[in-house]
Amino acid sequence: MATATSHPSKRRTGGGEEPSGDRADFISNLPDAVLGTIVSLLPTKDGCRTQALSRRWRPIWRSAPLNLEADRGFSEKLVSKILSGHLGPARRISLSRIRRLPHRYQADDDDRSNGWLTPNLQELELVHRFDCRRNSLPPSVFRLAPALRVARFGLCHLPPNLAVDFPHLKQLTLHMVSLTEETLRGVLSGSPALESLLLDQNVGVSSLRISSPTLRSIGFCALWNRQVVDGIVNVQEMVIEDAPCLERLLPLNPDYGPATIRVIRAPKLKILGSLSCGILQLQLRTTVFMEMIAVSLTTIMRTVKVLVLDNFGPGLNAALDFLKCFPCLERLYVVLELWRVRMDMKHASLSYCPIECLELHLKKVALKVYYGEGPEVDFARFFVLNAKVLEKMEFGLVGGHDDKWWGNKYKQLLVEYRASRAARFEFKSFSTSTSQDNKERTHDLSLADPFDASFLDGYVTL
Repeated sequence: MATATSHPSKRRTGGGEEPSGDRADFISNLPDAVLGTIVSLLPTKDGCRTQALSRRWRPIWRSAPLNLEADRGFSEKLVSKILSGHLGPARRISLSRIRRLPHRYQADDDDRSNGWLTPNLQELELVHRFDCRRNSLPPSVFRLAPALRVARFGLCHLPPNLAVDFPHLKQLTLHMVSLTEETLRGVLSGSPALESLLLDQNVGVSSLRISSPTLRSIGFCALWNRQVVDGIVNVQEMVIEDAPCLERLLPLNPDYGPATIRVIRAPKLKILGSLSCGILQLQLRTTVFMEMIAVSLTTIMRTVKVLVLDNFGPGLNAALDFLKCFPCLERLYVVLELWRVRMDMKHASLSYCPIECLELHLKKVALKVYYGEGPEVDFARFFVLNAKVLEKMEFGLVGGHDDKWWGNKYKQLLVEYRASRAARFEFKSFSTSTSQDNKERTHDLSLADPFDASFLDGYVTL
């Protein structure tokens, strides 16, 4: 930002003072509304500091839409002082693990939150400190923010009789929240415009059931892979009862559960994953997989286009069962668990009945971690030789390799005999997605394939 300067020769025009001479301050001459928008995009401390630039800037921050981001360096008293001294509307408030006031000041939590919540508030983040079972959010949080579009609540307890009124809420994150089935049902029914929901390591109930006419994306992960730890009940089952608009179902850390995922009705489901053997039972209507092995293939889902198999151990035959379940699959991402694949590949049959997915639809296969050894070569070669409309196959390489290595990999895959002459084979640097990356996929609905950016940019094409 250009520095606002003082100059003895100034003239006032509409929005404020305009310096003359060689040290003209063009930014200060912008209309107040434009300056307010700029200031509202700055971090809280930087926005507040703009008041010291000049008299022209002094009222801008106080009247601009407030973007308040307070962490553990702020006390609740300081937060209240900032809010009471700010004359403009509050657009975004983020209070993440701020220092608590002494206990005698906490009885009026609901009254104090009423002062924080305004009719124009669009984004709200409230994350407590320490044990989620000891902290309760003021009930007014769920009633007095009618314009709220984005909300994130963390490390708190939500009571079962919670009254929720979020008519315009689009994105909701519940992080390490203690809740019940009744609570979640009330939150969903009170959010009639909700499109994306992230359930991150919540506790207090063994089964979560989702019914929503508007949800398009659900991301979820459990806190542990055990049902009860230290008296805290962990989520063991996720049930999608009725989600007519659901397009993405994203288990974010399937090795830790939930142990059971059941999809009863999701007629528009397009993206599914990551799935791993940590999911003991996966039920898709009447089709059932136990530890990623199909025990019943009575229902097929033609809407699913993207599938992610993570730490996948059963091997090729089990993977083919997923392709039969999703006959219109276009993109397949796989991380093989090699010690299990070695046992399975010995018995894998490469003579199979034609699968619609391989014949007509599968355009991309990505082995996100590839060492180029043993059974994973056999696994990759199968798709090279049988995916007839394949356009691209990606390999996430671990470690550096010389020209001789490249030549050997080319020969091992039998690329010259590939089923699709248009297929390209890209060997890229392996990169792991962070936990935060995985969670952001839930809310970013602009990405047609949220798993597409799982490799670094550099690659060698064969």
